[in-house]
Amino acid sequence: MTLAALDLTDASAAGQLIGFGLTRGARPVEGSDYRNLLDRYRTDLRFKDTVDTFAEGLGLEVLGTPRTGLVLAPEPTGPFATRLADLKTAMDAEEKLVFGLILVAVAAYAYPNEVDLDDPDTKLVDVVKLDDFIRGAISGLRAIDAPDVSNGERARTAADVYADMPSLIPTPHGRRKQGCTLRAIEIVCGWLVDQGAAREAKTLGPDTFQLTDRFRLLVADSAGSEALEVLRTARRTEVTA
Repeated sequence: MTLAALDLTDASAAGQLIGFGLTRGARPVEGSDYRNLLDRYRTDLRFKDTVDTFAEGLGLEVLGTPRTGLVLAPEPTGPFATRLADLKTAMDAEEKLVFGLILVAVAAYAYPNEVDLDDPDTKLVDVVKLDDFIRGAISGLRAIDAPDVSNGERARTAADVYADMPSLIPTPHGRRKQGCTLRAIEIVCGWLVDQGAAREAKTLGPDTFQLTDRFRLLVADSAGSEALEVLRTARRTEVTA
């Protein structure tokens, strides 16, 4: 086999592995093509470089290869970028603030310490418990000392909006209606499922979600914020109480 043919073969395999990483629900089970390619990525430096280069060209970054598969993070301006606007159509400014706060709260709730991000053990999030947690941290978020038009100022505003919303507005059919925080958390958790960052854990309860390695590595790769630190402190206090 010529070098050119070998390169083309590697390129095809690299594209296939990236495709697996982008496919929701794909699992590198023993003996599968996905598992074989993942093992090759872990052990073959040349192939790893090929995959990383292809991913970079697509606006993606390989964050890791845990047991659940290849974890890819999109560049903010790349074709695979995810945005808060993808959570729900026609969001107003207050909804964006609330959804953003919930995403940060999920990260803090699951990983209250930086070292927790190195732990691949399953982390669970319950919709009702997360709502209680956020409401318990409102005073701390409101106390963030930050200038106007900053992330800290947006966190304070988000806390005010969240606190003013009712936890529950039931529909006539017993579901949660738009405009309450429990429904907002449901929407965020559903979006995380769509992104491959969480899975429904209905055997543990209808409101329970299991975070994946993808979410853990995305949190580890993201920059911290005042809101994250306040919420992490609140979570540590809650856990040790």
